[in-house]
Amino acid sequence: MPNSYTRIYSFKAPDGMPPESFKRLVWIGGIIAVLFMISLFLRGTTSLLSSAFHYIILIPIILMSLTIHEYSHAMMADFLGDPTPSRMGRLSLNPLRHLEFFGTLLLFFTGFGWAKPVLVDPGNFRVPKRAMLSVALAGPLSNFALACLATALMKLLVRLITLTTISPTLVLLCFIMLKTMIIINISLAIFNLLPFPPLDGSRIISYFLPDRFRIQYRQFEQIAPMLLLLLFALGGLSIILSPAISVALQTMQSFFGDPMRDISIYLMQATGGIQL
Repeated sequence: MPNSYTRIYSFKAPDGMPPESFKRLVWIGGIIAVLFMISLFLRGTTSLLSSAFHYIILIPIILMSLTIHEYSHAMMADFLGDPTPSRMGRLSLNPLRHLEFFGTLLLFFTGFGWAKPVLVDPGNFRVPKRAMLSVALAGPLSNFALACLATALMKLLVRLITLTTISPTLVLLCFIMLKTMIIINISLAIFNLLPFPPLDGSRIISYFLPDRFRIQYRQFEQIAPMLLLLLFALGGLSIILSPAISVALQTMQSFFGDPMRDISIYLMQATGGIQL
């Protein structure tokens, strides 16, 4: 198995890990580490512990959210009769099979991003158009489901607070983890619903698009990725996504009785009024 070398150390992929997955992990981890150190330098060393704690929570949540998103695409395609994702190793809960370099970095530092797209062959579906819609919807719906699960767990935490004595530190840790999981998954779902190829929203909108507009939409597909990057660079994505994310978050919290507010009030009282 090939190694990647520095002047001093030899880095070798663990047994059973494909070399390309290991190299992808090293590159992503290295870039994240460099950007993390730069952010610490700019903010000062006093933020070291808080930033480290932030990333310790953020990294596993992002890996889980991206993995389940892409796995859901692959599982739906396989269920509907296309073995392509399975043959390409995408019917897996191994995060390294799904990470895409730039999209993963964006998710770490902006709150929204993407993973490596799951390739499917529409010719293997009995009803290709409807199957492609189902495959496209599977990813965002899985993230909404994860956000709902985290909100339900937050509601359970509120119940435990009222019934038992729990350390405020433990409550705070659980609250931060669940809140991060909710926000990341809502952001990931809504971002992927944008009608810009190659995001899931482009496959969804193409299902409902009248045939007379399909040629124009195929032409749009060629410039859409560049337009998406331009919107990101100019801050347009935040303008588009932030209101939708806020509405989705408020709606979900209201449906479950706003447990985020209840826990925030409890923690403010338990910690002497510290804002969370």
